[in-house]
Amino acid sequence: MNAYQIIAISLSLAALLLLSGFFSAAETAFTGFSPVKMRRLAKNRRRARLVLELNANYGDVLTALLIGNNIVNVLATSLATVLFSALFADYGVTLSTVVMTALVLVFGEVSPKTFAREFPEEFATFSAPAIKLCTCAFSPLCKLFALWKRLLAKVFRFNKKSSKMTEEEFGIIVSDAAKEGVLPSEEEKIIVNALRYGETTVASVMVPAENVTYIEQSESINEIKRIFGESNYSRIPVTDGGRTQVVGILYRVDFYEMLISGRSDVLPLLKPVFYCKPQDNLSELLKIMQGARRHLAIVADGSRVVGLITVEDILAQLVGEMQDRYDAVPEKPRFAAPRPAEE
Repeated sequence: MNAYQIIAISLSLAALLLLSGFFSAAETAFTGFSPVKMRRLAKNRRRARLVLELNANYGDVLTALLIGNNIVNVLATSLATVLFSALFADYGVTLSTVVMTALVLVFGEVSPKTFAREFPEEFATFSAPAIKLCTCAFSPLCKLFALWKRLLAKVFRFNKKSSKMTEEEFGIIVSDAAKEGVLPSEEEKIIVNALRYGETTVASVMVPAENVTYIEQSESINEIKRIFGESNYSRIPVTDGGRTQVVGILYRVDFYEMLISGRSDVLPLLKPVFYCKPQDNLSELLKIMQGARRHLAIVADGSRVVGLITVEDILAQLVGEMQDRYDAVPEKPRFAAPRPAEE
């Protein structure tokens, strides 16, 4: 083998390694680019629109890239074997295997894929015309492999897996985004709370009955005024004399309007009681309370009152505790609710 042949084969090997790296990088870029970012780029860049067009037939694109990558790798290995066999005789095949394995891994796989993973949108738009050409050139082979995949699916009866993202997978993505600084910690907490929202029950959120304030139906006007004044609650449940049931909800604003008007009968002011169960689902309860326009619910286990829950309690599971001027002083419970009824 003369010097010109050695140079020609060496240059061919370099070109084939470059093509191998291109196919590997393109595969990574088309797998990892963000559709949202690409649609944004597509408003002003024709190549970005071409990427979205190709991505609509992602199976054909991936098949074409794999075909092209395997062709150049096999061809490069064959040329390297010829070159090393001519230069090193008996050790040529061994040297060719070692050298080409290292070169393909470094320049045909690891390096281009690392670059494409860091800049997927940029490389996808850069490579789109060449990939379009490869897809057209390998179209007959892509159709042949598509038929082969259908045959395998029919013979082995593959079950089609759902393409929907699971809750666990989405949670992992959110966690990774927060660790990388893409998602603020406050937003991560809201998303994580939303994922758990459907599994949360009233019992885990309600204010226990033993930690609440209440008004007995027989309380005097001055006593009710004292309770409102000391607690700063905007609404307080009213129980019967024997504390066996909640007869209504008294709102602060209604009570003081009554005093201003000179009236003294509290019973007409009481709002109807809305009940729920400790095992009720939190998200379903919120929908019901919104539909009924209720802000407070009494939690009852059979005939026994066990606690109280408000819309603010439910929303706090998503966005955290909310403080306003109607919250109770620190030494007292946040919301008013009746004590447990006597057995």
